[in-house]
Amino acid sequence: MDYCFYSFADLNLSQLYQILRLRQQVFMLEQKSFYEDIDNLDQQAQHLCVISADKQLMAYARLRFIEQLEPKTAYAKIERVVVDPNARGKKLAAKMMDKLLEHAAAEFGITQCSLSAQVDVADFYAKWGFKACGDVYDDGGIDHVDMELRRDI
Repeated sequence: MDYCFYSFADLNLSQLYQILRLRQQVFMLEQKSFYEDIDNLDQQAQHLCVISADKQLMAYARLRFIEQLEPKTAYAKIERVVVDPNARGKKLAAKMMDKLLEHAAAEFGITQCSLSAQVDVADFYAKWGFKACGDVYDDGGIDHVDMELRRDI
């Protein structure tokens, strides 16, 4: 498996198609969560693709860098973490989390990270030190909770 980061401009049409198809297959069809997946944020994101030897997308995550003016801070936001149903059980999501946090620190010097976790997998993100912040809320028919990681990554 190859773990590759791409900017939006570096994705070719086949890669973009595979990403959008996987997100639709899992989030919308499998989980029956209907929301605006194509949200005009992909263009500003880094895209982590886990690619098999035969060039198929096995897993994916989106990483955005957010700069705030007040207070002046920058943080990374992990989004759209997804594993193809046929590739589950291979610890791809865990390896992706390591890669995402390493990339945020090494490439951008980011030491804070946030994500919106489905409540039933919040314990997964807690393994990296993410802590829930705020109340549980409905996002596309699935309960979510915001989580933050505040430490040197």
